[in-house]
Amino acid sequence: MKSELEQIPGIGPNMAEHLIAAGFPTVESLKGQDPEEVYLRDCATQGCEVDRCALYAYRLAVCYAESGGKLPPDKANWWDWKD
Repeated sequence: MKSELEQIPGIGPNMAEHLIAAGFPTVESLKGQDPEEVYLRDCATQGCEVDRCALYAYRLAVCYAESGGKLPPDKANWWDWKD
């Protein structure tokens, strides 16, 4: 079954599974979260350091959740959220 998290640009089935395992099963659950903390929880859940690209996707996902699905035009892809 497809997760509602997959409606977020850049979040496919694998990233949705990571988010769910880290305790963020819905778009709503990402509201008010610190993307860095989401990333650290993902790392803890996976038992290893997850690729930093996941952090960029989590930055996008939190923005998406907090803005009702609207992203800035220049921030529509996960790679737009790099350090």
